[in-house]
Amino acid sequence: MVIVAEKSGLIFPMSDKYEEYLIDESKFTGNAESISFPKNEEEIIEILKEMKEKGTPVTIQGGKTGIVGSAVPLGGHIMNLSYMNSVKGYEILDDETGLITVEPGINLIDLKKEILRIFKEKALFWPPEPTETSATVGGICATNAQGISGFVYGNVQKYIKSLRLVSSNGIINIISDNDNPEFFDKVMGKEGITGIISEVTLKLIKKPQEVWGISFFFETEEDAGNFTDAIKNNIPKSDTAFIGAFEYIDRNSINLIEKRKADMAKIKELPDIDSNFAGMCYIEIHGDDEGIEEIAGELMETAVMYNSDPDIAWAVSGETEVEKTRAFRHAAPETANLFIEEKRRDDKRITKLGTDMSIDDESFSQILKEYRSSLESSGLKGCVFGHGLENHLHVNILPENYDEYVKGVELIRKWASDYKSKKGKIICEHGIGKLKKQILSDLLPKDYIDECKALKDEFDKDMILNRGNIL
Repeated sequence: MVIVAEKSGLIFPMSDKYEEYLIDESKFTGNAESISFPKNEEEIIEILKEMKEKGTPVTIQGGKTGIVGSAVPLGGHIMNLSYMNSVKGYEILDDETGLITVEPGINLIDLKKEILRIFKEKALFWPPEPTETSATVGGICATNAQGISGFVYGNVQKYIKSLRLVSSNGIINIISDNDNPEFFDKVMGKEGITGIISEVTLKLIKKPQEVWGISFFFETEEDAGNFTDAIKNNIPKSDTAFIGAFEYIDRNSINLIEKRKADMAKIKELPDIDSNFAGMCYIEIHGDDEGIEEIAGELMETAVMYNSDPDIAWAVSGETEVEKTRAFRHAAPETANLFIEEKRRDDKRITKLGTDMSIDDESFSQILKEYRSSLESSGLKGCVFGHGLENHLHVNILPENYDEYVKGVELIRKWASDYKSKKGKIICEHGIGKLKKQILSDLLPKDYIDECKALKDEFDKDMILNRGNIL
């Protein structure tokens, strides 16, 4: 989009042409008086100075791919960082890993292209892999997103060397994992309430030699759940390969995807999934060919025990083909969001209703069964997908009208209350933002809220930045 200045300077009054900046993928909407698109750190500071003088709150935006309303303004000014999308520097380290310094607005698609261009001979990559490839690095850091490979690689924080954080008074804080890792922990994932990330240095590691993707299909959800538990309890191992992702996708998600598949370039050539199948498990194996084949053999043997036919499994190798099956997994949240978008045409009060909860001390099959039973007893439709080996499912409620939306809010609160009582996590990788704060309010973890209040007091006493997020 080309931005045409309506007046000289960096700040533009809101008008209809900026309407898209009032909403994110949660479909939570807001309002604002002005908007800016800074191109460097100096412009960020200049804009902040003017906003602080006026006492105007500032909402920070990247790719607007979040699903909790963090980037949605509640009045005031929008600072969109999408124009800050350059590579600032890079370095190859003695151990053959690398560092790349980027601006916060670079998205995953462009980041991968730049890493390939710069480090092609070294075959390096950045492990955090949210399936939303238009997500920006700044947004990923701001929410501590992990993606489908978080189980094996860990969260995004592990792959950040340092960052520059501009506080609301224009002071630049340079935060490094070496200098003060404990403080670094407290700044990451705080959804922009402590400052504006203006630069990030990412840690790159060696790519796996090969990547395979295998999708197993199951006629009952019970079989899919039991298969997941069997793998979780005895994860196949090899000296030269490992499971890099394990994702569950239910039938309702598959139906949403297949309804729109023809319009999705990356997945439209994938075969249709037989209507007899109640769910699927998508598994990635990373390593060398020999190790991958060893693990794939074990997976297939286990799949047979739970009535999945390996002969009809999707088995692909190579980056291009694996990207297609990854895109199929990403289509689960994407099509759920499109469903909500359609319902909002009839009632603007409807927003995304999805869970981001995990719990350790239960079997995956039991969690899946409990979610399904709750949906059915509430008379609500929902789609279920997420990270199988982490007991971390994203249940998206699909309300047909506002009455069902209200029932959906009540059900999510019930689930959150149950998880809290069992010492599970009710917020994992999506953040709290404004929408989850509104829905979960009193159920949010007190120690985390207190920590955020203390950081807010230290970095932004005047409550200028991302007002309404978390607190």
